[in-house]
Amino acid sequence: MLNYHRLLDKLKVIERKKRTSSTYLITLVLIAFITGALCHQIWLSFAPEAAPNSESGKRKLILELDLQAKTLASRNLALTIEQEANKNLQQMFSDQLIHQKSLEKELSFYRSLMVPDAEVEGVMIHGVELNRGMLPGQQQLRVILTQQQKRQAKLTVTVDADFIGIQNDQVSELNLTKLTDKKYNIDFKYFHIMDVDVTLPDGFTLQRINVKVKVKPARGIKGGEVEQVYNIEDIIATGT
Repeated sequence: MLNYHRLLDKLKVIERKKRTSSTYLITLVLIAFITGALCHQIWLSFAPEAAPNSESGKRKLILELDLQAKTLASRNLALTIEQEANKNLQQMFSDQLIHQKSLEKELSFYRSLMVPDAEVEGVMIHGVELNRGMLPGQQQLRVILTQQQKRQAKLTVTVDADFIGIQNDQVSELNLTKLTDKKYNIDFKYFHIMDVDVTLPDGFTLQRINVKVKVKPARGIKGGEVEQVYNIEDIIATGT
């Protein structure tokens, strides 16, 4: 009977040891689980909101790339429009220049038809101007003569002009040679610009100028005379 009680006491001791060991192991497992859970939460708090390899990260990158692509496309479109506008502007300037040159050629042609007597023996009255003179009441008459390209010989011409206007309510003519008491004999080749200062009398209202150029006959040159009438409104300089 004594042995039975001793054996029972040993079994109780062993049972107590096993209970303590099981409790210890369970406690360790619980501590490990709690520690792992805490570490996982801490890692999530410091981890990026969306990892590059995650679905949300991919969507974010796709949206950013799409936005950048749209911005780049918009800038490329603006650049293309600017380049096209610049190209069209240059083309317009080029067309206007060509059109202007065409008009100048047509104007020169029609002038030659309207003024057939402005040229003789290769000499042409290229232009006439009336400008303000150096002295009060004085005016400067400018006559520009040109020679045809086919004419290469030196020419001798005489230039004169009649000033046509109103004086004392009557039509009056004043001759350049008589006003200046000088003859204008000119030798030139290719072109010549003649400037003459003249003072018209008081009370004389100038209306027109009749320019006369006489070509002296020479070897190979028949000679002749050309006249051209110019309205003051067409030849007077601004401010004169």
